Amino acid sequence: MLSDLISSELPYLRRYARGLMGEQTNGDEAVEDMIESLIFRISVAPDLKFNRADLFAELDKSISKRVSKLSADSGIGKILSTMTTIQRRALLLTVVEGFSVQEAARILTVNDTDVEEMLRQAETTIANEVSTSVLIIEDESLISYQLSQIVTEAGHSVVGIATTHKEAVDLAAELDFGLILSDIRLADGSIGIDAVRDILGAMENPVPVIFITAYPEMLLQGQDEEPSYLIPKPFEPVHVRTVVDQAILSAYLGQPAA
Repeated sequence: MLSDLISSELPYLRRYARGLMGEQTNGDEAVEDMIESLIFRISVAPDLKFNRADLFAELDKSISKRVSKLSADSGIGKILSTMTTIQRRALLLTVVEGFSVQEAARILTVNDTDVEEMLRQAETTIANEVSTSVLIIEDESLISYQLSQIVTEAGHSVVGIATTHKEAVDLAAELDFGLILSDIRLADGSIGIDAVRDILGAMENPVPVIFITAYPEMLLQGQDEEPSYLIPKPFEPVHVRTVVDQAILSAYLGQPAA
């Protein structure tokens, strides 16, 4: 049933929309618009069948319609009116959401070779134009080491690693950084979200934040103040690199940071 499919895929639809739009509100609203449209279509044509790729294709249309109403001078308008947009969409669909090149091509209504070229161009653009310094908040030394290696190899720098709420806040006050990578549960029993909230609250210009958690679905329920960027544990290096680049690129082009 369509309702079961939507229910099972809803957290991932939100993740894709938030990642592409660069923040929670517009991303979640695009998902809601897509669901309303599908419900209407099913009501007039009950025999219509949808699979996971179909849902993402419908969501992509919903996002495009929403973006077309925004000013071309706004951050999201500038991004989505350029080739970079479809490169980002291809990157998110294949690396983050796990679609094949063929499935991504169908969602984006382009050829397989187009998607392959988009992925090559996206990687080149990100590598050449986007880099920043990163604050890592993670209490497991092996994971913090892995994250440090990944972001360093991607051309970024790690300015500090914190393991507790207090250490993270104190360290942030002393350092300059353009991105936060934070675990949800920290060594002292505190919550990474709370530490990040305190850090961003003290900053004149908030930076993008990526949360890392073993339970990403819990933070993609459509509630207020949910993260725009999430990486599930265990993670693959290419996934971390893609989400990091996506968050930095959004901030670089003027979108909201969180």
